[in-house]
Parts: sequence; C-alpha cells; structure tokens
Amino acid sequence: MSNISYTEAMAEIEKILNSLQSADCDVELLAQKVKRASELISLCRTKLRKAEQEVEKLFE
Repeated sequence: MSNISYTEAMAEIEKILNSLQSADCDVELLAQKVKRASELISLCRTKLRKAEQEVEKLFE
C-alpha cells in the first residue's frame, strides 16, 4: 500500500467519506470502509512526517 501517493490516498479517503454519508451506504461494508480509511489516514500521516523531516533537514 505504500506505493500509493498522498494525493491518491486522500482521493480514496474522500470517496469513502462520501459513500459513508450517502443514503446508499451498505452497512455490511461499513467496517471494511472504516478500516481502509484508517489505513489510508495512517499512510498519509507517515508521508507527511517524512516530508516534514526532509524539509527540516534542508533548513539545518
């Protein structure tokens, strides 16, 4: 999953959020969608931390 870009992960999170907010949300898939969103959020946080560290190194 780490080969997904930050932009792709954010787009997928938005898609999941939209599907959860719709009236057509399948309750049986709810747990899977929440788990996937959680994984994507974790990935985004990791990528942001890495970018922050790289920027900090540039300013040292």
